[in-house]
Parts: sequence; C-alpha cells; structure tokens
Amino acid sequence: MKRVTSIMLALLMALSMFAATGCGSKDANSSAPEDTGNESSTPADPSKPGAGKRIGLITTIGGLGDGAIGDATYEGIKLAAEELGFEFDYSEPMSAPDYETLLIEYAESGDYDLIFLAGNDGLDPVNAVGADYPDQRYLVYDISAEGNPQMISEYFAKNEIGFIAGVLAALMEEKGEITINGTTTTFDTTGKIGLIIGNEVPSTVTALTGAAAGIKYVKPDYEYLYGIVGDWKDQAKNKELALSMYDQGAHIIFQNAGGGGLGIIAAAQERDGFFIGYDKDQTEWDPERVIGSSRKQNNDVIMRVLREFCETGELKWGTAELNGASNGGIGFNYNPGFEVPEDVDAVIQQVIQDIKDGKISAPNTWEEVEAFDAVYGG
Repeated sequence: MKRVTSIMLALLMALSMFAATGCGSKDANSSAPEDTGNESSTPADPSKPGAGKRIGLITTIGGLGDGAIGDATYEGIKLAAEELGFEFDYSEPMSAPDYETLLIEYAESGDYDLIFLAGNDGLDPVNAVGADYPDQRYLVYDISAEGNPQMISEYFAKNEIGFIAGVLAALMEEKGEITINGTTTTFDTTGKIGLIIGNEVPSTVTALTGAAAGIKYVKPDYEYLYGIVGDWKDQAKNKELALSMYDQGAHIIFQNAGGGGLGIIAAAQERDGFFIGYDKDQTEWDPERVIGSSRKQNNDVIMRVLREFCETGELKWGTAELNGASNGGIGFNYNPGFEVPEDVDAVIQQVIQDIKDGKISAPNTWEEVEAFDAVYGG
C-alpha cells in the first residue's frame, strides 16, 4: 500500500505564505487507517451540508497518477469536499489484497459515514467483507451492481462514450488531415482505426464495442484494429500495441487503457499518430497528439450524489444508477488546439443528440456490433 502525505487544506493555505519547503506528515489527530491521506475543508463551516461528515476513498489499484478514473474520482471528491464541507481520507492500494485490507481497516474504524470505492476493483472486496460491518454504507463507482442494501453503485454508459469517439475517429480518418495548434498533419486514408483496452471484462469492454459501432455508423467499410493489454498500468505493452497499429496504417487510436494509455501517447509521438482520450480530459497527456476526449462527467456525478448524501444522510441503497447522455452523465470535449472541421462537429453534435433522444442505441457486446446496421444519413 502506498503511504500518502496527510494534507489539511487550511494548513496548505497558511504554508503558501512562506517561501520555504518541508516534508508533510500524517495528521496526528486523524483516526484514518494507516497508509492514508487526509483532506478536509477545515476550518469546518457548520452551514455546509457536509459539516461533521467523513468519507473514505479507496482509489483504483495502483493509486493516483493514472490520468484516468483514479485521478478523476479523487479530483471529483476533492471538489465536492470543498463545496459541501465534509472531510475525506484516501488510500491507494497497490494490489487486490491491499484493497480488501484497506476496506476492512476503513470499516472497522467506524469513522466513515460513507466509503467510496473507485473503479471495478472495489466490487469484489465489498461483496466479500462488506456485510461483516452491517452499519457501514458504501458507494461503488464506475461499475454496475444492484441488490446490496448497504451499497449504491454509480456507473456510466461507456458504450455511448465509445460510440462518440468512434464517430470522430472515422470522420477524421476520412478527412486525411488533422490540424492541432496550427500544425497540419496529412496522411493517406487507410480506413483503419486502432482500439486498445486494458482488460476485457464486461464492465469495460463496452467502451470499445461502442467505438467499433461508431466507426461502422459513419464508414461501414472501415476496419478497426483491436488490442487487449491485460493490465491497466503497463505502458510498455500499450506502446507496443499502438506502434503495431500505427505501422498497420491506423492514424488514430481510441483507448480504455487506464494509466497504461500513456504508452499509446509515446507511440503516437514516434509515429506521428493521434489519440482520443477516455475517462477524463486527457489533452494534458500531449496537446499535440490528443484530438479530444470522450469522457464521463465525473465531477458533476460525484457532486450530485455526495450532495444528496450530505443533505439527507441517505442514498438509494441497493440500486445502480446509470449516467449517460440522456442525463448529462457523459460528454465530449475537443483539445482546445484542435481545429475542428465544421462538418465534423455538426455530425458529432447530431450523434450526441440522437443518443439522448434514443434514436441511436450503442452496442454493449461484439455480437451486437456485428448486428448493428444503422448508418449515418447526413
């Protein structure tokens, strides 16, 4: 497990007044489990709905710094804490056994009104040991799970996220040129798009099935090159797969690869290729190579659900809430430096609206991709 420096926001504000550096240490009064960071909106504002509440976050395996769902979850909770006034602690498991150990420590402490479990990694541990602490409440984020009266899950229409990315990739491949920050790259259209996933499990593969259908929707004759890494952190294998795809003629790759996606960026830099981000705005990975990001509206979703919890002390326990285009749970943002062709943006906006209106149903399985026969009519 990774030890995280304890941070009190008020202390940071005070320290910023001095031109000095030093080492942080764990809050001596914190009752959070060992190997835990602490963040709070101290001094507490009793007028805020979260005053007096404490939330424990267990990140995805591997911890922060993935540039994907782990970081997005932490950032969303931090913003919510500042707005709503609750305190939160966080821990970064480095393995599956770490995850269960941390969950037990959090639950046994009795200090947390809610334990927030980020990503797919949290479901098995909470199913294994959660019931041992019947008064504890859990939020499992980014995976669908119903029926547990101690838990609510918030998950996303990843098929819709992928569909939008696939449409954009196909449209830009057809154009044969991409301009970012004033530099235009031209290429011979091959009709090949790269798709890379960290691990192929039902809860994550839908982003790629959606992308494949999005490609098919605008260019039925285009080919997608599909690669499975087998890990969410392996940048070297991501790079190897991406180099192979670029060398086979792909110019654009869409991925659901976690922090390992940085390896795809490295390949794009070597091959003069391009990249569509996932989970959060990944333009920062390389503003010259990222066209845009098809993403979850993590901050909005986390703020909504934690506001409800802070105000009422309750959530819809035992249920799974889907966040998609129809309720503002997903979105797309272009790299600000990407010169978006007007006709391309018009198609993207129409596709998003059609998904909201139920006119497009993005596939969740490869069998559904094969059967998908809708074609964009202009």
